[in-house]
Amino acid sequence: MKRILIVLLIALVACSAFATGKPEPAKPAASAAPADLKGEVNLFAWLPDNPDIPVNWAKKFNEKYPGIKVNIQMMTGNTLIENMQPRLASNNMPDVFSNELDPFSKSFVTLGKIVDLGGTRAWAELVPAMQAAWTFEGMKYGISGGVCTTLFFYNKDYFKKAGIAAPPKDWQEFLTVCEKLKAAGIVPLVWYGGFPNMLSNGPTSWSVANDVVTREPDVFKNLFAKKYDFAANPGWQIAFEKMDLLNKKGYFMKGFTSTDYGQGQEFFNNGDAAMFFAGTWQAAYVIDKGKFDTGLFLPPWNEPGKELVVVNASETGWSVGKTGHEKLGLLLLDSMFADNWYIYQNPRGCVTPFKTATKDILNPKLAAAMVELNKYPKFVDLWTRLIPSPLIGESLKAMQMIYIDKTPKDALQMLTKAQNDWFATK
Repeated sequence: MKRILIVLLIALVACSAFATGKPEPAKPAASAAPADLKGEVNLFAWLPDNPDIPVNWAKKFNEKYPGIKVNIQMMTGNTLIENMQPRLASNNMPDVFSNELDPFSKSFVTLGKIVDLGGTRAWAELVPAMQAAWTFEGMKYGISGGVCTTLFFYNKDYFKKAGIAAPPKDWQEFLTVCEKLKAAGIVPLVWYGGFPNMLSNGPTSWSVANDVVTREPDVFKNLFAKKYDFAANPGWQIAFEKMDLLNKKGYFMKGFTSTDYGQGQEFFNNGDAAMFFAGTWQAAYVIDKGKFDTGLFLPPWNEPGKELVVVNASETGWSVGKTGHEKLGLLLLDSMFADNWYIYQNPRGCVTPFKTATKDILNPKLAAAMVELNKYPKFVDLWTRLIPSPLIGESLKAMQMIYIDKTPKDALQMLTKAQNDWFATK
């Protein structure tokens, strides 16, 4: 995956893409002329950053297929799982929907609830690493929404004012940077206290990579194989202590516990704090959108003298449900990604998962950060994709609670109970 991504990014630069037994895969309907096709198709989208994207997709789809109505519903809350669990339980799968790489989402394959996408043009365009990521039990079940990671966006002007010559390279240097910013009268960090999904994708994923997996390489296998005590691996406590320490040292904005997804971007762009831990999918909303020069650096969650383990993943993807409208769903999916990927990519500035993407707008600063990311040999996926699904909700709760009335030790007890309760039902 990593080598492919480097080649992909270099190709994008060179081509000036910066624009300043399983059943056979289903295939989109093609027997009737586009204007003659009739029906309805439902699109269930997880896009908290840009709800206009599915609307614009639907408009382009209806230009070609005026007789097919696209019904759009947006997912809400903190996770995709909480949106899809009721659908699965009531046998009410959407026609086209945002999907994930976690065990719950993969269960749609095992249960026969989704369609194989191997016959679509969108699948054929995915780079091999993304095809591998979105194949489960032999089924090609999703189209990636981009190659991604989480990283720090930072205000170069504030760094200069605080006398910081270069971004930090390890955890102790990061604390020093925060202290220098604070001493200069600058709030060090925008922090997603009100949107735990990003606490998971950001600091927790990087801590799991550098503090947990390095101590217990089989940790994710162990979580599925036996009852598990989160206190037995000190890396888990370190993960929560790091997040807790940043708060206790006064490095966050006041009121950070209510900061939601959009506010985080707004606060950073307004210059309310110097650094912002966010996703590559947010790049277009924050790089050079404020009145300052924006820089990017990889989260230095490694201890001094230890090599950084990075987070390298696929964004949330898209699947087609077995609903009786599969052919129309596949038509919509191909329209979204094979024909109109730019509608999704351009406003977000994310990194393409496709072999060709001539209309992409990719910021050179993000491209450079991704090339830097891929220099590191060890990497881990976003951690909630690798754990039992019942742990996800409890982990999001624990991340928020350490900023309210729980300690890191309490958080580990919450996770241990959730995992053991789940394991007892296996």
